[in-house]
Amino acid sequence: MKRLMMALAALFAAFTLSAQDERFEALGAKLEEYFAALAGDPIPVQNAECDFLIESCQDSLTRQFVALKIYDHYLKSKIMGDDGVAVHIADAWFIPGKVAMHSDMDLLNAKVFAEFNRQAQLGAPAPEMVLRDPEGNEVSVPSDGEYTLIYFYDTSCSTCRIETPRLVKFLTSSDFHLKAVAVYVGSDASAWQRYRTESLAVPGLVHAWDPDLESDFQRKYGVLQTPRMFLVAPDGTVVGRGLDTPALQMLADKYSGKEGYVYGTREGTALYEKVFAGYGDDLKPEDVLDVASYVAERTYGEGDTESFRHMEGDLLYFLSSQTGETFKEGTRLFIDKYILGVPDVWNKEEDASQVVSMAVMMKELLERTPVGSTVPDLKVHGTLLRKPCLFRRGSKDGVFSLRKADYLVFYTVGCGRCEETLAAARTLADNKSRVLLVNMDTLLETHPDEARLLLDTFDLSGLPYTMQLGPGGVVLHRYLEL
Repeated sequence: MKRLMMALAALFAAFTLSAQDERFEALGAKLEEYFAALAGDPIPVQNAECDFLIESCQDSLTRQFVALKIYDHYLKSKIMGDDGVAVHIADAWFIPGKVAMHSDMDLLNAKVFAEFNRQAQLGAPAPEMVLRDPEGNEVSVPSDGEYTLIYFYDTSCSTCRIETPRLVKFLTSSDFHLKAVAVYVGSDASAWQRYRTESLAVPGLVHAWDPDLESDFQRKYGVLQTPRMFLVAPDGTVVGRGLDTPALQMLADKYSGKEGYVYGTREGTALYEKVFAGYGDDLKPEDVLDVASYVAERTYGEGDTESFRHMEGDLLYFLSSQTGETFKEGTRLFIDKYILGVPDVWNKEEDASQVVSMAVMMKELLERTPVGSTVPDLKVHGTLLRKPCLFRRGSKDGVFSLRKADYLVFYTVGCGRCEETLAAARTLADNKSRVLLVNMDTLLETHPDEARLLLDTFDLSGLPYTMQLGPGGVVLHRYLEL
């Protein structure tokens, strides 16, 4: 590590104000190696190493490039807890004005991000909240002396419609002792009551809300969108943040002493990040399978079944967090061949709960309306974007047939990637494509039956979700990143 650090510092010293784009490109590649080498280290160590790199830069342009590269990497990292480094970089360099961001808007976004993520970081004391149960009684969160699960959700959140059933299954089948608190972030009492009865009817589950926002839960736990899930240890420290149910299951196995091999660790994720970074923009779905096949040859092919399970399981967890058509289509090939295709290998208890069940769930989602199939002949409420002309505007709200659009974009409110996708969608419309935008949050509120039908038809577990259609509604591409 220190050798890499010194090499990077020397590279920074060689940079001048006249550095060309290709020089920064080379520096960016070196930084990617550095991120992979740092993965798995404690967050305070990573903070100190990143500070050292930024301080090593000899001029303002290089310092800005390095600081922004570090911030962007940790901001977008899928490794639990890495966003704490992004908070540190914002607090230490951007907000005090030591390094300039590209625009005032970028700086404002960094300030908002840091303000809503400083607390409830891994290893930090969980912020205390006083909420209200359905009868108006006070509920103190987290609980002293026991594991506490905190699940923030909204009744109109489309992603929550996917996560809630998974969490309910965990809570009703797991023997891991914890106090689970489901926190409704909205203020509609009747909608909350229906959701508790229809979707979250779990014995022992504590229901709470704060319609007047007196507890400041949004800032304390960074609840800018839902779902958000945290696990707090008996001593009051945060041991899980930004969780989904499979990650919660992993932590439950770990803290109950039943973990066996822990899939999806920081080290496993860092390994595959480095492997796939080498493909760059040339990655194809078949390359995902090739990586899995190489692992299989070097492990299972040589009689090492245990290493095969560990490495292929880590690959599954890595792929579960990736977006884009290439990774998604490659994941489907991988699951069929190396997880569900060799059932005799995955015969341990932790394999069934941590790998096989997850693979089955992912496969079911990936097989919804695949490439080459035809979207159902449905009419949905949305916004149709099209090229404006003298006699019509560029957008129209109403009810539209899915099959009449060139692109379908399903999105949610408050999602940064969704905003970027919507902006790109408008460019597509200006180029004469018909783009149908479907706000899943609004649809769940106004036409819930229509929304549930879409949730059953498409893989809307992660938004935005974009599809390109051909004549007659044939799926040409899906999981597009515009």
